[in-house]
Amino acid sequence: MNLQDCWTSYLKAEQLLEQGHWFAAQHVFEQVLQYMPEHIQLALQDEDTKPCQFACLLSGLRNASVAQSEILNRMGEHNKAFDLLNQTYALLQFISLEASSLVRRNSRDLHKHSDAMLNHMTAFCTAHAGDQWTQELKQVQQSHLYFRDLKYKGGLMPVSPLLN
Repeated sequence: MNLQDCWTSYLKAEQLLEQGHWFAAQHVFEQVLQYMPEHIQLALQDEDTKPCQFACLLSGLRNASVAQSEILNRMGEHNKAFDLLNQTYALLQFISLEASSLVRRNSRDLHKHSDAMLNHMTAFCTAHAGDQWTQELKQVQQSHLYFRDLKYKGGLMPVSPLLN
């Protein structure tokens, strides 16, 4: 699916979701999410990609993942819902480690989207309670710290004081 078709499908999935057609929206989001990582990778490789275009791709990935996860959760597919959030979070974290001017120029967006995905996974695990989800959350939080350390050590994030 080319980028234009992917974007059109994304908009269609959002429309279906607003109309309450969860199953149809789930199918369309699945198609979008199948191709979105490839489009993001191609955008990273294309020197003509503008930061605003890349930011839109990142937002689309985050929004489609969250919407799809919510649909899967409503359908009782809890493991699939969590896995999708986790995969998207990991993809955003790995992209943020890329040494490219496009990533540097969008570092705030990447950080914001990664944090949003972490917040969704935290809410998901808290809502589902139980040992499995507590363990999943601990692993995700630990990986979050590892990624943060990699970014600091790699000079990809400025060190700023942590306020609690």
